Amino acid sequence: FCWRTDTPLIYKAIPSWYVNVEAIKDRMVELNEGIHWVPDYVGTKRFGNWLEGARDYAISRNRFWGTTIPIWECDSCDETVCLGSRDELETLSGVRTDDLHKHILDPITWSCTKCDGTMIRVPEVLDTWFDSGSMPYAQVHYPFENKERFERGFPANFIAEGLDQTRGWFYTLLILSTGIFDQAPFENCVVTGMVLAEDGRKMSKSLKNYPDPSHVLDEFGADALRAYLINSPVVRADPLRFSEDGVREVVRTVLLPWWNAFSFFTTYAEADDITAEDLAAAPPIAERPEIDRWILSVLQTLIRSVNHEMASYRLFAVTPPIIGFVEHLTNWYIRRSRRRFWSHRGGGDESTKLAAFATLHEVLLTFATVAAPVLPFMAEEMYQRLARPSKTSAAPSVHLLDYPDADTALIDTGLELAMAASRTVVNLGRTLRKRNDLRVRQPLARVTIVTRDPELRMAIETHTALIAEELNVRTVRVHDDEAELVELTAKADFKRLGPRFGKDTKAIAAMIADLDHDAVADLLDSGEITIADEVLSAADVVIVRNPREGTVVATEDSITVALDTQLTNDLLIEGVARELVNRIQMLRRSEGFEVADRIQLRWMSDDASIIDAFSVHGRFIAGEVLAVAIEEDDSLTSGPITIDGSDVVVSIVGV
Repeated sequence: FCWRTDTPLIYKAIPSWYVNVEAIKDRMVELNEGIHWVPDYVGTKRFGNWLEGARDYAISRNRFWGTTIPIWECDSCDETVCLGSRDELETLSGVRTDDLHKHILDPITWSCTKCDGTMIRVPEVLDTWFDSGSMPYAQVHYPFENKERFERGFPANFIAEGLDQTRGWFYTLLILSTGIFDQAPFENCVVTGMVLAEDGRKMSKSLKNYPDPSHVLDEFGADALRAYLINSPVVRADPLRFSEDGVREVVRTVLLPWWNAFSFFTTYAEADDITAEDLAAAPPIAERPEIDRWILSVLQTLIRSVNHEMASYRLFAVTPPIIGFVEHLTNWYIRRSRRRFWSHRGGGDESTKLAAFATLHEVLLTFATVAAPVLPFMAEEMYQRLARPSKTSAAPSVHLLDYPDADTALIDTGLELAMAASRTVVNLGRTLRKRNDLRVRQPLARVTIVTRDPELRMAIETHTALIAEELNVRTVRVHDDEAELVELTAKADFKRLGPRFGKDTKAIAAMIADLDHDAVADLLDSGEITIADEVLSAADVVIVRNPREGTVVATEDSITVALDTQLTNDLLIEGVARELVNRIQMLRRSEGFEVADRIQLRWMSDDASIIDAFSVHGRFIAGEVLAVAIEEDDSLTSGPITIDGSDVVVSIVGV
């Protein structure tokens, strides 16, 4: 049945014209080995296997519309002529025509040179895929015109199409190029998967099982849709079940945070009257704080990686790190640097503030050029606002710039490793807080970090102050003995051991599972262990860290983090103070105060924890909320704020 109309079909054998593929099949296989396929398995497996079993290609179709097969046959003898140009047709028939459609060519005949018969064109037209395979030369009317132009651009640097073209365009391109030029028609081939409906079926106009594209663009924007598609399995030649929720997630996790980072910069730059001259006066990068050097290093590493992957046409390895950089920028750099932009708080280092502004400006502007192929409209908007405020300098568009090359002098792999280790610790600590219902604003006494890796341990030790601030703990303890926190066990990595030991793998895996804590620790320290007279490396096993009973522990790779969850009275009081800061900041925003506005704060409460919080941590609260004065006022009557069951009335006025 016809897949479009569900009407019955009947298949029957009819005479056809064929290309003798079997005569050139071996050469096609050989030429395919020189093509770079992305993903590579499509070329070596799917397409390669198809070529190995290739048969002659039926090129004729019994239709009206289509490129006519330029063959004339004698109606009386076996004489057959295949024409190669309109000039040949005119020479033989005396008729000159620029229209090569069937109804024009079929009436053109001439006398057979071998007998008294008449040469008549065969009735068939070419398969449209034969046209597609002829595209590289047909589109420029080669060899009749544009010979130099064609030869400059053939073979193509790359082509890109869906996986279904394994037996379509990819195939016909190679057949014709091999037969005519004895070479491959393209050097690189990017193969994409199929976009399916959310229900897993093919998108169909009759089923209407897809969202209206106009709605998706109006609701989420072209950048979100573009990023969703090119950060999906489609670029790995795998199918994608299209989901509006997926596009919405790109807006939430990428576009909005990126725009918020830009908005953060412009808001504080305007509040502090930062000019281009101020940015130029910032300290050299080598003299800027570590967090600045880190984000610039990460950005340059991204540029280096993206250029490397693009050179190999590996789009699936390009988009994820570009999108992932937004998280580095917003959830770590800006959040960790926020105070440096608040010059109105006073007492800050002016050079450190300018370093922060200059770094964020450079990162936003450079990242716009990096992200331009993936998020073209957002990148253009950022570029116009950051690089061309006067419209007299720089290129008129981010898309007219050369793609950036990495400045390797700014890449500090050691710093990136150290910051990554610190962030791992922070993420594990936050996981433990969530697991134990401990708010981030509630200070804790101690975090203990254990790793046997000396490089990681040193990296963590140099960032204990950062970790203490991020996890809101008073003490950070770092050491290499995991025994008090976790029990080490090991499991076999069957992917590595299976090919090596075959049927003996199961027995060796059982011996690995029997290793005790000390044996696994020795394996980690020495890097190898002997089992059944076979030397195994640490890479041959999967290390498992099981928390010991009574410990509050989280692990990732070789890092273990334990939190002291006991809360003393002074810790609880400080937690109340931090909650007060949060609520007062919310009140500032709701009442329309600007980020630099100073306030006078009055409060009233008869709860001991609130009173103690203001008494012990009043200076901290004032500094955080920009209060020039904090006063207790028993006359306040507005609605109270509740913190852990304790009520407090707060009033703020501008000064």
